[in-house]
Amino acid sequence: MTANVPVKPNGGFRSALPGDRFLRGTFAKWNETSGWTADGLPLPQTMLVFDYTTVLQKWRNGHAEVKTTHPLPDPNELNAKIPMSEWELDLNGKPTPPWKLNYVVYLVDGTITGAIFTYANHTYGAKIMYERLEEQIAVTRMLRGEYVFPIVRLEKRPMPTRYGQKTRPHLQPIDWRAPGGGSKPTPATPQIGGPTTPSTPSAATSGTPPAAPAAATASSILDHTQPVKPVTVAELIADELPPWA
Repeated sequence: MTANVPVKPNGGFRSALPGDRFLRGTFAKWNETSGWTADGLPLPQTMLVFDYTTVLQKWRNGHAEVKTTHPLPDPNELNAKIPMSEWELDLNGKPTPPWKLNYVVYLVDGTITGAIFTYANHTYGAKIMYERLEEQIAVTRMLRGEYVFPIVRLEKRPMPTRYGQKTRPHLQPIDWRAPGGGSKPTPATPQIGGPTTPSTPSAATSGTPPAAPAAATASSILDHTQPVKPVTVAELIADELPPWA
């Protein structure tokens, strides 16, 4: 039996990082009560998505086992090999399949911190969020190039369930970036022959306190990316819209 397991997308930066860990940076969470958090603190409102993938994960006695190599095996076949008596119980006290398909998104804080966060979950809400983001990235990369990454706003969306109206996590692209760009600092001209203007009296001789050094302007991560033109409706339909549209 072949499972409908998504294939890992290409064009991410995660593989360029040292090591081969599934979890990068801090584990990010989302729930209806607290929203988007990490280590109990709210996440930045906007983040850069630098990779996304799917993994199989099994929890047993508080320890996780993860399969990351694609194509992933069929989780149903893996679960069939484990006696149901060994399955852990869910919140309703019912046995839950050990191996679950998790939808993973890697986020980076676009400010000077460059902090990395990993969001991973197997819920239906996470699946919807992942697939819609994946589709938007695929379309934009088809028209703008392989190495194009979205800046997303961390949001939520309503989601009908059999238990009533709930909310799910949502990542809304608000901008697109490509690697590279940013301004290079202008090197200072070396003073080989000494100063050409009279020197300023020192604080010790002038009696005035020394001025604090000017703070260097911090350069954010996004300053070193190139803006990408958004995809237009005309491009999507491969035609120009009529003038009355």
